Amino acid sequence: MKTYILAAALFIAVWHASAQTNPPANAAGSRMNPEQTLQALEREWATAVVQRDTNTISRLRSDDFEFTDPNGQIWTKSRTLEFISAGRLQLDSYAMSEFRIRTYGDTAVVNFRVQWFGQADGVDISGPQRMTDVFVRQNDKWRCVASHTTRIQ
Repeated sequence: MKTYILAAALFIAVWHASAQTNPPANAAGSRMNPEQTLQALEREWATAVVQRDTNTISRLRSDDFEFTDPNGQIWTKSRTLEFISAGRLQLDSYAMSEFRIRTYGDTAVVNFRVQWFGQADGVDISGPQRMTDVFVRQNDKWRCVASHTTRIQ
């Protein structure tokens, strides 16, 4: 259970976003609104975790980022990056759904469901989670400042 919590903490902790000065364009070439941008950034983060791309993960989170895992432990940005860099988190794939995104000026709250498949420290951590991420837009970039996850039984 402890390994699952650590893995969940890392998975969540690294999930976070930055946006370009101009919002990214969708496949049709039109600019995305903040909700579309934040959802795209969440997916970018998840892909970076699967690929163990710590540069992208670092870019998507604020320096003072904190993740609260289901056991109430706090994970810092550096702690999660170290866990991933050491190869202790091995995610094979993920599925995200049920996004609810609310923006309040330069702050946003993102709620969603994620199902991931993989291991942490050799223990299977596959399963569904509910996540809440808080983003702040600074210098025209969205960065995650806080995150929390709860396992769905």
